[in-house]
Amino acid sequence: MKILAIILIALLSMATALAIKPLEDQLPPNVPKENVTIREEIEEGTIVVKRTNMSIVRIHEPEAKANELVEIKLRITNGENSEMKVFVTEFHVAGLEYPDPIEVKFVKYQAFKLPYYGWSLSVPAKSSKEIVYHIKASIPGAISFSPATIADEFGNVFESAPTTIKILCNANGVCEKGESYANCPEDCETGIADDNCDGVKDDKVDPDCAPGFDPDSTTVTPTVTPTATPKAFIPGFESIFAITALIAVFYMLRRRD
Repeated sequence: MKILAIILIALLSMATALAIKPLEDQLPPNVPKENVTIREEIEEGTIVVKRTNMSIVRIHEPEAKANELVEIKLRITNGENSEMKVFVTEFHVAGLEYPDPIEVKFVKYQAFKLPYYGWSLSVPAKSSKEIVYHIKASIPGAISFSPATIADEFGNVFESAPTTIKILCNANGVCEKGESYANCPEDCETGIADDNCDGVKDDKVDPDCAPGFDPDSTTVTPTVTPTATPKAFIPGFESIFAITALIAVFYMLRRRD
């Protein structure tokens, strides 16, 4: 290993010495050197870097009912002494309805196209601007929003905190689509077809349960016996060394014959 490392260091040293040749050594033979001016200095462009005082906050009610229109506010605050241009990004949450007539943009991520809202706006100095849109959830549960972001004209990116809305069932006495005993016991009783195996002993066999999994079922609950998975043979260093030695011996015996 030490010999290999020394050889690699020597090769790298030679490559560094020979990698860049002077420009005059690369000129075509028919071009006189006196007609060529070689610049040895490179003028680098100036990159303006500025840290700015910006923030974004998402505002909404902590709870809402299913199929109820929910208002979402994004408040962008500019703490600078001058107007700031920003781009606001808010990704959509899967399974929600976005009824506002706002253009939906898409960004590609691997094999997926992720929908989002995007706004370009200017925020006056020492002031705030709000963006308002609406959502609607049809199934009770929890909605989790990823952080909304703003990017200013200097390349700074700011994020809001992630937020959550608890969607309550619409208690109207009807077990509607998307509701079940688990998320809406006010409307859905146990042991009914609601796409949820409630597992409650109520003298009714839940049609959503697999055979034997409802406590009221007369079918014996199937037992799952774990089976041993054969381990794949992965040759280690000793095995590889032994195989190589056998091949070498076989090759030497053939040459002797």
